[in-house]
Amino acid sequence: MRILKLYALILTFGFMLVACQSKEMPQITAGQESELPQAQEIQTIEQPQPAVPLYPPAPQLPDTPDTLKIAVISDINGSYGTVGYSPTVKAAVQDIITKGYDFVVSPGDLVAGQKQGLDYAAMWKAFHYEIDDVFFDNNLEFIFAPGNHDASIYPSHAVERIAYARAFENRHPKAPLIEGSHFPFYYGVNIRNVRVIALDITRSLAKDDPQIDWLESVLSSPEKPRATLVLGHLPLAPVNYAQFWEVAGSQRLLNMLQKTPNTIYISGHHHIFYSGHIGELRTVAAPALGAGPRSLLGAPPVGGYVQIVLPPNGPAEVTALVSPDFKRMIDIQSLPRRIVNTEREDVGIAEYILEKMDESGKTADADWR
Repeated sequence: MRILKLYALILTFGFMLVACQSKEMPQITAGQESELPQAQEIQTIEQPQPAVPLYPPAPQLPDTPDTLKIAVISDINGSYGTVGYSPTVKAAVQDIITKGYDFVVSPGDLVAGQKQGLDYAAMWKAFHYEIDDVFFDNNLEFIFAPGNHDASIYPSHAVERIAYARAFENRHPKAPLIEGSHFPFYYGVNIRNVRVIALDITRSLAKDDPQIDWLESVLSSPEKPRATLVLGHLPLAPVNYAQFWEVAGSQRLLNMLQKTPNTIYISGHHHIFYSGHIGELRTVAAPALGAGPRSLLGAPPVGGYVQIVLPPNGPAEVTALVSPDFKRMIDIQSLPRRIVNTEREDVGIAEYILEKMDESGKTADADWR
């Protein structure tokens, strides 16, 4: 009996389906508007689908007088608790030495911490042996800022901050310190008339963070450096949808840097390469050299390191060299040129979206290429 009822139900559904299909849909000819009811407009923000960037051959480093060549490595750590570094990281270190950069900087994540019970002493020992000492032995100054996996400022990671401080207790930079009373958390050095400032930004800054007053004092110095490089682990603006809220979060910091001539803010954490501007401020987000590389524009995730060339005159030239052999680069023309302010008051800093500028200087609508 149940089988007969089920069979009858199937037949009924079939007749209804045929009846629906037999109804004639309105035909729309060329130039005629649809007679179908128009869907209501929904106010939403959709992630664009940009073109995949190309990886053309990387340019040769210039060998001209007074041109400075700087390497940027970021997020070199492996998974939680990893002691030592991947072949890709080691290859990058050797590539940097071979190419003859003038110095190396990092916005952090040097070890694989931010978890209780890990062997931090072993991780920092491996860092010194495989990274820090290798640069030192080859006369390369290495300036770094702490990342969240090195020295997270959250109270639950206080032990890690102690381990981080101990790791550099007797390892101050060879370059003259501009102000080093808070080393290795935040400090400044002068290398060949380039002012390099490391900040302790492992989470969004509070409005009364003492670093801001400290930085204002350092930047107000009467000295006129050739350029200023500011290292902070979190970016000033998001370049990764998945980490949209993980930014430095200080409008005062942003305003201060925008008013400082020839300044580049260098960040990590989002594991994505980006080079462009926030207003008049040049900003560089470094890709992950270690575990977990991502891609800004929908291409397969790609890791690598960044080179910054400071010519005697003119703007800095920024290139992201792609792992594993660092012979190719991310096509910078495929990236948005500017980060545009759209005000986000709930976190005290503007909400930024990436858009490319058109030739007239206006933002191109929904053009992320």
